[in-house]
Amino acid sequence: MIYMKWTPCDLVTLDKEALYTEVDEDGWVQRELSIDTDGLVKQLVPSASRPGWFGLTRLSLIMLESNVSKAEFETLWEEGPDGLGTTQQ
Repeated sequence: MIYMKWTPCDLVTLDKEALYTEVDEDGWVQRELSIDTDGLVKQLVPSASRPGWFGLTRLSLIMLESNVSKAEFETLWEEGPDGLGTTQQ
């Protein structure tokens, strides 16, 4: 898996402080989470109620190079929306 952090400098239409993605070796986003300006996790995807920022887009392998660790991604994922943890969704 490849773990990436995106900011509005990377994605012009991103309306969050940051977007973190977990991408498989074929370029498909498996999970993503967003961080709002208050520094809290606001959205976890996949979710039945919300599509992800990338949707069904396949990312080019040329642009896929991890810029965050798996541990950092997993820590944020476990924190869950608004710091409530993923079991509170």
